Amino acid sequence: MDAKQLKPYTFWIAAGVVVVIELGLIAFWPIEDEAGATPEIVKQNLDTEFKKLEKLSARADNRLSGVYEAENLEDIRRLTEDYLLTPKWKSALEPHVESYRRQLASIKKDLSMRSSVLHERIADSGSLFSWDTEYTSRTRGVMVALHKAKVLVVEKKEDLDFETGASIRTQAGFYTKGEKTTEAKEHPELTVRFHILKKISEVLMATGSVSLANPVVKNGKEAELDVRRLVNIKGVEWKRSGAPSKVLSGTIAEIADAYELTLTLEGSVSALITTQAAIEAISAPVLIVSGGTLSARPSMPAGTRKNVADEPMSLRLNIVVIDFSRVLPAVTPEVVVEGAAQ
Repeated sequence: MDAKQLKPYTFWIAAGVVVVIELGLIAFWPIEDEAGATPEIVKQNLDTEFKKLEKLSARADNRLSGVYEAENLEDIRRLTEDYLLTPKWKSALEPHVESYRRQLASIKKDLSMRSSVLHERIADSGSLFSWDTEYTSRTRGVMVALHKAKVLVVEKKEDLDFETGASIRTQAGFYTKGEKTTEAKEHPELTVRFHILKKISEVLMATGSVSLANPVVKNGKEAELDVRRLVNIKGVEWKRSGAPSKVLSGTIAEIADAYELTLTLEGSVSALITTQAAIEAISAPVLIVSGGTLSARPSMPAGTRKNVADEPMSLRLNIVVIDFSRVLPAVTPEVVVEGAAQ
């Protein structure tokens, strides 16, 4: 067929070529929106947004009822997931949020003040010799007071060296200076430990617990019976870590440090229990008795228990002192508003 014979079909041939080209573009050239997303992705996104709108519509239909505790995570989850939070909530929630903020600030201020006693400066660390001298003097003063109150019992006169006697100072829980002066980096921990022991010592001396006469052994010779068995310190063991003991976990570990010690006391059962109660009542600094063991002395010579009003017992108390000096600033609660206003 020559050109003259094809001429009547030229239009249809051209139209067919154009159609073939368009079909090829449709098949092999993907259609995208302004963001470059294909029709499939656009549909998926629209379906996701539609499901979100359905959930918001369902939450908008729910009417708030019941009581929700701010400290209960499950209550907060239901409150924020089952209901639509709108600007209308703000006027109702703001007074509670403000009250909660004030309470947090008050609690943190109180905890910080309770812990401030732990960091009262002993001396200027700029002079290491002067600091050691002042520390020795202050610890000696506490030990002398304990000895006079018969709370710190010394069996040998040679152990009465309250300044350099390592044995008696270890019994009381204080550091003993060696030939070298302490380093400035050691002063903060020694300062905290000093104030902890000073507070416990004050409680021990103030308690003055004694045993009353035992009516079972009362036989007209009451004056001869050992009825006054004061509580005395037998030893103090610090949990050594080179830093505050890492015993805290969770959120509190972010705002507080802890110091651990084991205090061993000896005395009658009633006096020990009374003393333990007095120690547990310490509120500044924050002190917790985390455990304890009450037991009889391992060995007593024959005849020791004859004509005595009570039997000396040993009490080991595990104590944790929490330092809130670096408590974080109060965090302002926020209300998240989602969806359109109602």
